[in-house]
Amino acid sequence: DPISREQMAAILYRYARYKGYDVTAAGDLSGFADAASVSAWALPAVRWANGAGFLQGTSAGTLNPMGTASRAEAAALLARFCENNRG
Repeated sequence: DPISREQMAAILYRYARYKGYDVTAAGDLSGFADAASVSAWALPAVRWANGAGFLQGTSAGTLNPMGTASRAEAAALLARFCENNRG
């Protein structure tokens, strides 16, 4: 099934916590027009993913948290995560 952008951030956030990676980064989402539409349960993960540079906004200046994550978006997020967490 398709997953949303906020679900994608939450999955990666939980994996990073499980692996013991630093999940303290917290992006300022106030610059995104739709920041208030991030689900409460996903907010820590989205803040972390944005603050760490893994989850970026769209060209329209939004997060689009409920939007379906495309394969390209998922690949870019995973590539940024892997590049940052090379062990």
